[in-house]
Amino acid sequence: MISFINIYMKAMKNNFLYFNTGKGYQRIFFILTFISALFLFNTVTIAQETKDSASRLSFTMNLSSIVSNDIRSVKVQVSRKENKKTIAVNDVTAPFKLYLNEVKAYDSTDGTGLISNLRISYEGDGIFTLPADFYKRNAGLHVFTFIVKMDSDPKYEDAEETISIADAKISIEYSGEDSVKTAKATLTAWKDSANAYVPVPNAEVKLCIKRTFNFLLFGESGAVTDETGQVSGDLPLDLPGNADGTLTIFGRLEDDENYGTVEGGVSVPWAVLPKKNPERGRTLWSSGDNAPLLLVISSVTIIVIIWGTIFYLISLLVKIKRLGKNH
Repeated sequence: MISFINIYMKAMKNNFLYFNTGKGYQRIFFILTFISALFLFNTVTIAQETKDSASRLSFTMNLSSIVSNDIRSVKVQVSRKENKKTIAVNDVTAPFKLYLNEVKAYDSTDGTGLISNLRISYEGDGIFTLPADFYKRNAGLHVFTFIVKMDSDPKYEDAEETISIADAKISIEYSGEDSVKTAKATLTAWKDSANAYVPVPNAEVKLCIKRTFNFLLFGESGAVTDETGQVSGDLPLDLPGNADGTLTIFGRLEDDENYGTVEGGVSVPWAVLPKKNPERGRTLWSSGDNAPLLLVISSVTIIVIIWGTIFYLISLLVKIKRLGKNH
């Protein structure tokens, strides 16, 4: 707008000798009209943008980091307040983009920039799966700054959230001698001054057994790691393992402010196998696949007879109609 005003002032200066002529006034009127139209258009555009921005909803975005057996992922959860209740946001149409260190296009030289993008699920969350080359390009990186950004959604305001996570890992040791079976989890984190992973004391690491849909805790409740970064517990001997004769033991540090969620697990041989449900024979209360053969044959026979009779009657009606036309 300032540039147009400068053009207008220059035009006035260059055409000062024509102010007393009809052409001079026409030119001034045209310039003033043109500048006024541009100013009005700019004002309407700004007002519309302000209205659109004010009408869009805001939400809260929470980030968390998960490391499971050295495989890292980033989870995003989206929610907002409605009628004093927190509800999940699941209708964001714009993609959520994950960046490493800074918001920019992907840089293949150091692996920073745009890593991945996703759409929010019906539950209002999503998990970014890092590509395979992420670990290769960032092998020497031990502090990760992840940025998740969403913009250009017609219903919700633009949002951006950052999380910084230090590198840590959990290892599991299993002892199955005699009648006592124990597991020991060791939590270590990277320390630049030592140029190595060092034990992390006073951290609440949970010992658990991975089941199909969840984790089953064992050992002392609320136990924290000692000076060597370790916590141990006895395994329940009567617990059934996996169908392949193994048991999957995990150590978990959950939602730590410095390391996020860290998991480390190992599968060990286990003698107690899960119980198998006996195969049901062909009984009246079984599913359709196990119905008695006599009942299946009877049902099919009855259906065939009924439909056969119907088609036979239809064919007789057709013949009667044809005979009526011939006479």
